[in-house]
Amino acid sequence: MMKNIILVLSLIVTSLVFAQAQGQYESGMQQAFKLWEDKKPVESVALFERIGQAEPKKWQPLYYAAQFLIVQTFQDGKMTIEDKSLLLEKAKEIIANAHKRSPDNSEIWTLEGLLYTGYVAMDPNTYGMMYTSKIMGLHAKAVELNPNNPRAHANQIEYEMGGARFFKQDLAPFCERLKKVLPMFDQQELKEPFDPSRGKERVEEVIKSCSQ
Repeated sequence: MMKNIILVLSLIVTSLVFAQAQGQYESGMQQAFKLWEDKKPVESVALFERIGQAEPKKWQPLYYAAQFLIVQTFQDGKMTIEDKSLLLEKAKEIIANAHKRSPDNSEIWTLEGLLYTGYVAMDPNTYGMMYTSKIMGLHAKAVELNPNNPRAHANQIEYEMGGARFFKQDLAPFCERLKKVLPMFDQQELKEPFDPSRGKERVEEVIKSCSQ
């Protein structure tokens, strides 16, 4: 009888500790997203990294830390190539760690494709020929791992559009392909809290630009 009581108490304590840890994790992640929305990218990435260190089995904090580093290189027009290079190199290290935590993860593979797209956008003459096949391979791998991942499809198509735009080719076929991706965002099934789910608005913007 006493053994059963002790076992029940142990289970209750374990559940409470787990719930508290889970609550802290979710609270921290929400705070990191809020910092990004408040245009505090440095603080946001730093918090994601701290959460990643505290949660060694979670890949999501590392994913967002790397993603937000990459996004900065696209959004900040005043950033020098040297500054962008530093952010991208840091993102590369974080992505390598994320791969170790979650091998064969479609989201991480397509994020790596976005990383190298950042290099091409930063310096097309230096990195265009060097990384284009790599980028396409990374996105293709992401699609192969999860054919229902809308970000994998969207990133792959948008990069192809960039090449077509450079060579002044018709963008209509790419826009039609993107339209087929839109419903996939509404059909996503998230396995864990904070699994990536964004990207629909970006695809809608790109499609809208096709008619302009």
